[in-house]
Amino acid sequence: MYDTFLGDLEKDNADEAEAQKAFEELMATKKQELETLQATLESQEMDEATKTKALADSNALLDDTKVKLEADEKLFEEVKAGCKHKAEEWSERTHLRTMELTGVGEAIHILTNEDSRDVFQRSVTTFVQVSATSRRNGASAELLSHSVKLGSLARKYHNIGLAQIAVRLRSGGHFDKVIAAIDQMMEVLRQEEQDDIAHRDRCENAADKNTNDMEDLGSAIGKAEKKINRSKDRAGQLKIDIDTLKAAISQTETEMKELLDLRNDDVADFRQAVKDDTAAIALLEQAMVALTRFYNKNKVELGLLGKRQEPPQYTVDKDKAPETVWDNADYQGRKSETTGIVAIVEMIKEDLQKEIKEAQQDDADNQAQYEKERGALQETLDSQLALKLEREKQLNAVEGKIADTEEHRDAKSADLGAENALKSSLMGDCSWVKTHFESRREKRKAEMDGLVEAKSYLAGVEAGEEV
Repeated sequence: MYDTFLGDLEKDNADEAEAQKAFEELMATKKQELETLQATLESQEMDEATKTKALADSNALLDDTKVKLEADEKLFEEVKAGCKHKAEEWSERTHLRTMELTGVGEAIHILTNEDSRDVFQRSVTTFVQVSATSRRNGASAELLSHSVKLGSLARKYHNIGLAQIAVRLRSGGHFDKVIAAIDQMMEVLRQEEQDDIAHRDRCENAADKNTNDMEDLGSAIGKAEKKINRSKDRAGQLKIDIDTLKAAISQTETEMKELLDLRNDDVADFRQAVKDDTAAIALLEQAMVALTRFYNKNKVELGLLGKRQEPPQYTVDKDKAPETVWDNADYQGRKSETTGIVAIVEMIKEDLQKEIKEAQQDDADNQAQYEKERGALQETLDSQLALKLEREKQLNAVEGKIADTEEHRDAKSADLGAENALKSSLMGDCSWVKTHFESRREKRKAEMDGLVEAKSYLAGVEAGEEV
């Protein structure tokens, strides 16, 4: 009974050890799953935070861009309207000045040709009062002479103002008023000169700024394109790295699963072997009990393994029964053979028990080796997962940078389009500066020279100097 109890105890201990190992393996698996899920949760929370920040930044940039676009569009419309208005005014002024020049030129021609002079000469001699006519005649002749002089100056310098003054002088205008009119015309010419210079400077500054802005925008767009290309190359390399890591992670997980399957197979074989050996030990113990039951019941002590009793020998006469080897009815059993058998069974039992212990030790060693190899694979897997997570974060950052740079490039392209439109608008308002500014200045200088000469002439006449 003691041996049976001992066998049951060892069996229960083996079952308990098996259950404990199974529990520890399950806890290790669940712990690993928990760590993986926590790492995944952390990665997703990090991605969500990154995307939320990127969305907020994009919305802020979009609002700023909309405000800037609205301001730029408003400025463009104002500049466009101003340029259009200035162009219309310039066209109208040019048309009016052309009409004025045509009319004045025609009037000068009418008033200063030979026929007109004869008519004016005859007209001044038809007054009734002779004496009065004589004085007026002299004054009119003098005014006509001065008017003719101013008319010749007007034709020389192509000065409409002088032509108007000549007509005014011929109609009896006073020198002071005529000189004041010349001063006023000179002031107008000076103001026109200042306005043209201011317009030219404004156009040149605007054109220079427009050119610089377009160059800066073109450079910014080019840099953005290069940055986008570099970022796309980096993103492509990161995707390759991530795919490589995914393959490596899959390979590591496969190796871990194969290692676990092998370990589970070894554990199953070990448990079956222990179970079989334990059952064999139980059978051996039952056999020993059966073998020794007779001797225990009859209180026959089994001795040590002795000399085997020789079987009875038959005589030459086969019909004669062999002689018996016992002297009385007190049967002591086959102690020698039974002792040998019991000893053999005991040896087999001990061998089985030893085999169980060795199997348990081998299983413990195999478990330690498995845990060591699994730990190494787990470290490799953790490293691969961490590196994959880092590469994914880098990829998200690079893709976000690509999106920001593309948005920046598009904004700069829109600004460049606005600058091109502004350049076209400036061409409408400022193109005359390159083609007509100098000619206008030269003509204005000629007008100014004519006015100065006329003023000097009239001032000398008024002072009584010889002309």
